[in-house]
Amino acid sequence: MKTTKLLYAATLFMLGLTCTTSCSDSFLDMKQDGVYDQLDSETKVNWYINSLYNSLYNGFNSPDATVVYKPKNRNVYTEEAWGAGGQKKVDSRRNYFTLDDLGSSTDNDFYAGYFGTKLEAGKKSPDAAWHQIRYCNIALEQIDTYAAHFDETFANQARGQVYFLRAAQMFDLVRIFGAVPIVTTVISSEAHGEQLPRSSVSKNIEQIANDLTLAATLLPDEWPNAAENYGRATKGAALALKSRVLLTYASPIFNKNWNDPNDTRWQMALKAAQEAVNSMPDKSLEGITSAKAWADMLCNSSKNTDNSEAIFVRLLAGNTTESGAVHNGWENSIRLSSQGGGGGKPVPVELIDAFPKADGTFPQEGERLADGNIRFMLDRDPRFYRTFAFSGEKWGYKQQDNDTVWAYRYMQTYKPSEVPGEEPSIGYNYSENSNIASPVFIRKMSDPAASYEDDDAFSLSGVNIYEYRYAELALNLAECYAATGNVDECKNILGK
Repeated sequence: MKTTKLLYAATLFMLGLTCTTSCSDSFLDMKQDGVYDQLDSETKVNWYINSLYNSLYNGFNSPDATVVYKPKNRNVYTEEAWGAGGQKKVDSRRNYFTLDDLGSSTDNDFYAGYFGTKLEAGKKSPDAAWHQIRYCNIALEQIDTYAAHFDETFANQARGQVYFLRAAQMFDLVRIFGAVPIVTTVISSEAHGEQLPRSSVSKNIEQIANDLTLAATLLPDEWPNAAENYGRATKGAALALKSRVLLTYASPIFNKNWNDPNDTRWQMALKAAQEAVNSMPDKSLEGITSAKAWADMLCNSSKNTDNSEAIFVRLLAGNTTESGAVHNGWENSIRLSSQGGGGGKPVPVELIDAFPKADGTFPQEGERLADGNIRFMLDRDPRFYRTFAFSGEKWGYKQQDNDTVWAYRYMQTYKPSEVPGEEPSIGYNYSENSNIASPVFIRKMSDPAASYEDDDAFSLSGVNIYEYRYAELALNLAECYAATGNVDECKNILGK
């Protein structure tokens, strides 16, 4: 079986599914109610589903993205505690939402901006979670309405993609808000103020899992015409996402009995992870036998489209400034200011000292960065040098392939002025003006062929973002084995 991938299209042309000259601009504008009235051809259904991929994953251009659609005015998501201070929490005493709540746009409301504008006729935001679910429900109803117009296989695969996308959006709502209403039909755009009962988290997870199970039965193991359909959801993608959902549900985030190996949630999560792994026998880390191969797998924009470890990939535009193109934002953010980047991402000392040495052991007392060891970088696991950068290391890019980075902080004494009795002042300077709050900084997923130009500063990187790798699925399975008391199988999977 060939590699199955999910690639979240940044634009329609990236999927090779561009419109012909007869394509209606209004049809592709996800802001008009009237354009949804007749999905009566396979071409229209394809256009519509492409737009769902595009709008749902529009902001997913960095590996530190955590939700499908990032809430406006929200930098964190809850997982019960709302992540960080200063964010309003869901009022657990409320057992319903209203349509006006779901469309709130005030900064004082905990729903703020996430659900978009109210569900009303005319223009509305295409990039809010509740609208994404509405668009999915519209697609499912329209496909059923015009079923006679479609080949049966086409209709089933179209439904499968929509069930997958609806589940992905619902999962993020649960992670952000906990219990939310379950809406699987198109709510009238004229309805206002009606109460929608908040379902329990258990019911939400059940609905999400059911959507993904159904999607897996409808989707192919691989798509025909790979160049044309590259990136659509597959059976393996649906089962892998189901594994993530049920693992989250079994974890301490939502499960007070998480430490019980006989807990039914862990049994469900284990079964889901096993099914996902078994559905993709060609997925593994085999062939990745060096640190260089590992790094290339994660960052080489010319090769990571055929990476056998990828399950979901967010395809990004390369060196183009065409309207609508979405680029990798990671490269710029991790490059030091001395290279023309965004300043870099510092690494906590604790993470450096927890990274293994070349012989598999961990740094001991006196060897650790926390102990003041300035040679902390010696004799580390080869992946260390592909994950982190530090002063004196070569970290090149297209224009300077042997560029050496420096980020030392040093004190400097300034002479006093002519004022009698004034003491010298002490200030800090930074080598090459690279002011970063750690002697070690992230370089993982950086492309050595990335281009720096004055007008783009690495912003046109085309390195794709992995939304789901086989490594994550393997770790999910290992965690399920550990949680259910099967230590030997846990070790076996970790070894792989």
